[in-house]
Amino acid sequence: MRIGGSTYSREPFPKQVDELRESGFDYAELDLTWLSWEPAKLQAEAETLGKRLPLLTAHLAPSQFHDADLARFVGQIDALEPVGTRIFNVHFMEARSAPRISPEAKTSWLRDLVKAATDREVTVTLENVDETPEVLRKVLDAVPDLRSCLDVGHAHLDKRTDGARTYLAALGDRIGLAHVHDNHGGHGESGDEHLPFGQGTIDLERDVRALKARGYEGHATLEIFKGTPDDKKACLRKMRRWCRE
Repeated sequence: MRIGGSTYSREPFPKQVDELRESGFDYAELDLTWLSWEPAKLQAEAETLGKRLPLLTAHLAPSQFHDADLARFVGQIDALEPVGTRIFNVHFMEARSAPRISPEAKTSWLRDLVKAATDREVTVTLENVDETPEVLRKVLDAVPDLRSCLDVGHAHLDKRTDGARTYLAALGDRIGLAHVHDNHGGHGESGDEHLPFGQGTIDLERDVRALKARGYEGHATLEIFKGTPDDKKACLRKMRRWCRE
């Protein structure tokens, strides 16, 4: 399993990528949530960052599921694929500024995004936020080339103690990316704390070992936005041990 660390697009990328490299991560996940760069600027920045640490995965912004977002995301794929980014992660939940959109309309939009990605020989993963496994399974069945991103932290919001294993049971055959971080099982955005391992209440060792036992050997991004660089190093050591043993 290749273990990466997430960046955060409201902070300078070079410092974050250097810290991840020095900590021993295999790759960086490039967060595009707050970026408004044109594709040429994104590609130039990514080429520089990629010399420090591979940018194997990228996190697209929350979508309003309209044509402008589709064009923007395809432009970002075109900018990052040449520098080695292979996985592009999306949410099924709308952006906060967007009106509610039917699951059918979102699925149709995702089908177009996945077609563009497949044509470029890269992968799109769909991350669980507050959707049930049954909702996501229906989307995956409707879009055969779409993969799942198992977000362990999100799976345990709202005190769902078996959350990650429930999602794994339903979606495990389609997982293309994992996000791992801790929280206290709270609700919504405020509960989604993105803590270092052991600072919340999730039994992450159990969940990571379950993922490994399922045969997953892909990419796992530690999406930790709190704590110090030493905290992230400690999480990386734990993650490597759980995956090795």
